[in-house]
Amino acid sequence: MKRILLITLFFVTQFCFSQAPMSVMDKQAPIPYEVVENQPLYPGGINEFIKFIGKNYRVPEVEGLNGVVKVSFVIDTNGAVTDVKIVNDLGYGSGEEAKRVVQMSPKWTPGDQEGKAVRVLYTLPITIRN
Repeated sequence: MKRILLITLFFVTQFCFSQAPMSVMDKQAPIPYEVVENQPLYPGGINEFIKFIGKNYRVPEVEGLNGVVKVSFVIDTNGAVTDVKIVNDLGYGSGEEAKRVVQMSPKWTPGDQEGKAVRVLYTLPITIRN
């Protein structure tokens, strides 16, 4: 059976709220924004990020595994990917694999608010259909 990995990015949903809930924030760092004047940019743009995830994500070898794995992460003020957390896991290592791939991401151009670099929260849904 051919394995297909469909990646859907819902970055548009980030325009709904101005700050992340307290449960997501790091105790030492400021609350990450979800909406900023200038969003962080992946090197080469969002299409390159989709390619990066698709190229590096290894679908677990489980017959009939279908669903959405969600991972949240913060683009820090220096562009590094931090605070990677599994939001929705399908089991069989699918969430840990998503976390591993997101942590491999190269540095982004950080987002900014009022001319200052700020932490920005993203949620990445990865749709798996086997």
